[in-house]
Amino acid sequence: MGLQSETGEKSLEDLPSLHRPVLLKEVIVALGFKPMEENTANHLYIDCTVGMGGHTEAILKACAPDGRVIGMDRDEEALQMTAMRLQKGDERLILQKGSFREMAEIVNNFRAHKDKAEIRGILFDFGLSSYQIDHSGRGFSFQRSEPLDMRMDASLKVTAAKLVNGLSELELKNLIRQNSDERWAKRIASRIIRFRTEEGAISQTKELEEIVWRATPKKYRYGTIHPATRTFQALRMAVNDELAQIETGLTTAISLLAPGGRVVAISFHSLEDRCVKQLFKKYAQEGEESSGKRFTNLYKKPIKASPEEVLKNRRARSAKLRALERAA
Repeated sequence: MGLQSETGEKSLEDLPSLHRPVLLKEVIVALGFKPMEENTANHLYIDCTVGMGGHTEAILKACAPDGRVIGMDRDEEALQMTAMRLQKGDERLILQKGSFREMAEIVNNFRAHKDKAEIRGILFDFGLSSYQIDHSGRGFSFQRSEPLDMRMDASLKVTAAKLVNGLSELELKNLIRQNSDERWAKRIASRIIRFRTEEGAISQTKELEEIVWRATPKKYRYGTIHPATRTFQALRMAVNDELAQIETGLTTAISLLAPGGRVVAISFHSLEDRCVKQLFKKYAQEGEESSGKRFTNLYKKPIKASPEEVLKNRRARSAKLRALERAA
């Protein structure tokens, strides 16, 4: 489902309301912006997960008048919508389609024209945007019946449907357990195989939701999160190779920082946060020995959304922000 106008479901005027960026003020503080900075002409910031551009817009304002922002995303549709809303002739914003693995190449291409650019801050927001969940039609949510796709980048070959219908019971169990810590992974995998055998291929989100619901013991079906949440998370992470992408992206970002620069990461579940925490801890402890650079872990504990923000945006309740700074 693409962005539409006049007769369509969503118009340009709707874009600001499609996604509330989480921890917005906290991100700007964590990136270390200094008020009334005299010269930002060579300052470069990277938003690695543009989404609907909420964080990108705030970073652009904070690094004005001369700082530049590279906005990356794997989702072509998100980039198109952000361009419609934010670029409008603003040459300080450069939008690029790409994964975390392509970050270094994107930065090197930029530096070929702006060789003095210093990377002062890099932001990762690992959560899906509200648009992707509610309006993309790609099966990220089980709240409505959609094709089991789950690709952030439409050019990827493997969809969630291919995994659900092609993996063995053992492979499904391991995928679900490893990517979500789902305690009922074995039961869910068994139910998926039974459905495939008796009913045929699983193609819709609602079919998979029902399978997971029935696989979950009755007394565990009504907890704080829906029983299908972890299975959908596990499949999405597998389709998009998210954990490997996160580790590669963070490592690349840290290597690109100028002295005094910062990497800020927002995670939404324990596997993401564990990856960020362990990597930041490693660089803070071993950075100088391994790379000749020194790093500081800025927060002993992750920053979380305030009760006021959670009240306005329920999806912020699980967000955790961590930040690492390269010594000046």
